[in-house]
Amino acid sequence: MIFARSRRTSVLLGASGLALAFAFAVVTGAVLFADGPGSAAIALAVGCGLGLGVAAWAGWQVRSWPPCRLGFFRDRMVVVQGRTEQHALWDRIESATLAAPVDWGAGRWPEIQISDRLTVTLRRSKPLILRPADFGLAPAGCRDLVLTLRDDRSLRGRLPEFDSALDLSERPVVTGELITPRL
Repeated sequence: MIFARSRRTSVLLGASGLALAFAFAVVTGAVLFADGPGSAAIALAVGCGLGLGVAAWAGWQVRSWPPCRLGFFRDRMVVVQGRTEQHALWDRIESATLAAPVDWGAGRWPEIQISDRLTVTLRRSKPLILRPADFGLAPAGCRDLVLTLRDDRSLRGRLPEFDSALDLSERPVVTGELITPRL
C-alpha cells in the first residue's frame, strides 16, 4: 500500500484550461478576422485569458507539490523524499511521536510542543523524521498508523511484500487529499 499525493486533477485542470484558452483564441481570431474588433471579440479574448489563468494556476499547483512517497510493507516502512530513500523495519521502531525535539538544559522539565513532523525513533539507528502532510496524510493519523502497524503483526500480514526499490514505482498508487488512514 503506497500513499501519495496525486497530481492528476491539477494536470487535468491545467490541460483543460489550455484547451479552453486555445479554443477561445481560435474563435477570437476568427471573429476579429470576419467582423473586426468588437464586443464579441473582446468577450472571447477575456475567455481566452481566463483559460490561461486556470492553466497557470494548475501549473503552479503541480509545481508546488513535493515528490515524496511513503510505502507501508509487511516488514518495513519506506520513505522516499527526492533522491533519499529511507527504510524503517517494524521490529526496530521504538516510538513514533509528533513532539518537537526537547532541550533538557537548565536542569528542569521541558515544555513539550506538538509539531507537524513525525519522528520515528529506531533501535541502533538515526531517527526517521518526515512531514506527513507532504504525503497527503494527517500527522496524528500517520503516527497512529505507524504505531498500529508496528504493534499488530497480523495487520501487517495484509500488506504487500517489499521486493526492491522498483516496488515503489510499479505498484498501484492510492491517492487522495489530506486524509487520516484507517485500516
